[in-house]
Amino acid sequence: MKVMLTWTIAPERIDDVVKYFLAGKEKIPKGLKLTGRWHSAGTGWALVEADDVPTVYRFTDQWESMIRFVVTPVMDDAETATILQSK
Repeated sequence: MKVMLTWTIAPERIDDVVKYFLAGKEKIPKGLKLTGRWHSAGTGWALVEADDVPTVYRFTDQWESMIRFVVTPVMDDAETATILQSK
């Protein structure tokens, strides 16, 4: 499954997030592929592919004290077309 993660960082937690990120403490759980990640001031986006929802949770949980996530399942054009053609 593909999932788009959108996050925001509270201004008072930015230093903590930067330290965690730069220290390389992030853990990518088995069953999750980080396809891409993009950053902006205080917010960001990542596309992940995961075996299941609990795997996505294991990934986001390590950041949960510092970052607020919106987790959105997504499909690419081919997946969407397959569904639309089956109507």
